[in-house]
Amino acid sequence: MLQTKQKINLREERDFGDKLNATFYFIKTNFRPLLRALLLYVTPVALAAGIFSGLFQARTFQRMTGEATYSTFGDNVFMNQVTSLNYILSMIFTLLSIFILSLTVYSFMVVYQDEEGEVQPAAVWEHIKANLVPVIYSGIAISVVTFLSIFFFGLGIYLGIVLSLFIIVMVREELGFIETVERCFYLIKGNWWATFGFLLIVGIIQGLIGVLAALPLGAVTMLRAFEVPGMDSDILLVVVNASASVLSIFLYCIYAVAIGFQYYNLVEQKDGIGLMEQVDLIGRSETNLTANEGEF
Repeated sequence: MLQTKQKINLREERDFGDKLNATFYFIKTNFRPLLRALLLYVTPVALAAGIFSGLFQARTFQRMTGEATYSTFGDNVFMNQVTSLNYILSMIFTLLSIFILSLTVYSFMVVYQDEEGEVQPAAVWEHIKANLVPVIYSGIAISVVTFLSIFFFGLGIYLGIVLSLFIIVMVREELGFIETVERCFYLIKGNWWATFGFLLIVGIIQGLIGVLAALPLGAVTMLRAFEVPGMDSDILLVVVNASASVLSIFLYCIYAVAIGFQYYNLVEQKDGIGLMEQVDLIGRSETNLTANEGEF
């Protein structure tokens, strides 16, 4: 059973309930340092995603309500292109936000595991800096392949679960693209359904919490649709949308931490690294005790 202020042993085999408890316990006990890292490294990209999403919604409202009038056909075409560009940019920055958030969370977990004391943002940044480019390139490639494979009898769902471990494997084990993919398949083999079920429940919990984050945006959107005075401000819509987007992306931290604990759980099932480390520590301790006995 987890004790208050006790540092979690990440390398440990856990059942469903233990993984779920460990996920929220980890976030709770590391809330401040983890939040600092997220604010520093994730907020700029998440904010960009929210701003472009807000601009897209504002222009969509203008077209739906007839607020926007165009003197020429060219103006109409241009504004349609701008609206589409806002949507595309919002999707790009949202995807980048998820990649960077996952990388930040897993870099945090690696530092948490390897070092004593509170995790510092500078230590997290060293891992982010070393993996940022390969994670983004690999993440985009995997997202495209997974999306396209959805049309082949659910293959995308299978690959999505397998490759959900990709970033944590790449960061923790410092592997290249091919080696990381192979490692993901190795770890998931025989554990696909258990991983799917666990991540499904975590996703539902995260989604329910996310509904609360979306309430202010939903309220502003509804009030604007009913033409309530003062609610027709594009700036208000962009600000509320940006805030909701940042908060929603931050909530993905729950899912990312859960994947991290599932990764460590699978590593222990397959390789027993944590158990071997404990045995090694016991052996060293016994050796030191014997050496200190001296002669009597």
